[in-house]
Amino acid sequence: MKATKKFILPIFLLFASLGVSACDKDNDVAPSKTIVDVAVADVQFSTLTAALTKADLVTALKGTGPFTVFAPNNAAFGKAGITSLDGLSKEALTPILTSHVLSGKILAADVKSGTGNTLNTANNIYFSVNPSGVYINGNIKVISTNIDATNGVIHIIDNVIVPPSKSLVQIAKTTADFSELTSLVLAADPAVAKALTDASTTGLTVFAPTNAAFNELYKTIPKATLLDPANKKLLTDVLLYHVVGGRVFSTDLPNVTGEVATVNTAKIRFDLTSGAKVVGKTSGNSNITAANVLATNGVIHVIDKVLLP
Repeated sequence: MKATKKFILPIFLLFASLGVSACDKDNDVAPSKTIVDVAVADVQFSTLTAALTKADLVTALKGTGPFTVFAPNNAAFGKAGITSLDGLSKEALTPILTSHVLSGKILAADVKSGTGNTLNTANNIYFSVNPSGVYINGNIKVISTNIDATNGVIHIIDNVIVPPSKSLVQIAKTTADFSELTSLVLAADPAVAKALTDASTTGLTVFAPTNAAFNELYKTIPKATLLDPANKKLLTDVLLYHVVGGRVFSTDLPNVTGEVATVNTAKIRFDLTSGAKVVGKTSGNSNITAANVLATNGVIHVIDKVLLP
């Protein structure tokens, strides 16, 4: 009897392990729906599917692909202020929607910080991967990942990716609170304006002081002193001290260690305790009061104190 038990137990365990193996294979079911079909079947994507239909992109996203879609849910459209598609034409929707799609199947684990080339050839997106998650263009968070489809994968995001329409200079010129900054840029060496206008494909990051920040600076360094032709180099050096090469989003800052060189070549550093701050060599802390203002050739962060090298 004891011998029989010795044989029964191993046989039972063998069949149990086979059963578990079979169940695992059954759960690993291949997707049966395209990206569009997945979206249509999920009520949280009703605005997205309506937009795809209006933009005549349904057939394209039913294609072979593979595609990676960063899909805004209905709440994301609301957050972006898009409560109705009535005022948006096909021509307006197409560049927005194609900015959410990348060629190839990119799973969440494969997303790295850097540039993402979208199907909108006029607009790339920029990923930041930090301990808090994955972000796009600094302000948009990936909130759910790896929804599988026959022709790719879907990741859900909490806002809509809207391509920028203005350059760094155009944003500065059309923002009332940057009027002091704009006037000083025009008074500085022409190389400053040229650098901001001709930013390369890697872009520039500008830490832009408000008018109030400059008015505070004028208490110690009068504006007339900065505008004196004899001090043009001083003014130029101060302005370029606010510019960093490449696009640095607020969501990249947790990954930044040590000092960062500016276009001026002098260095700044960041302090993320109790809010994000830029630290100038002689000016101390400057709070970032508004972050990730996206331009066609870079990104702007608004600061409340002028940085001094």
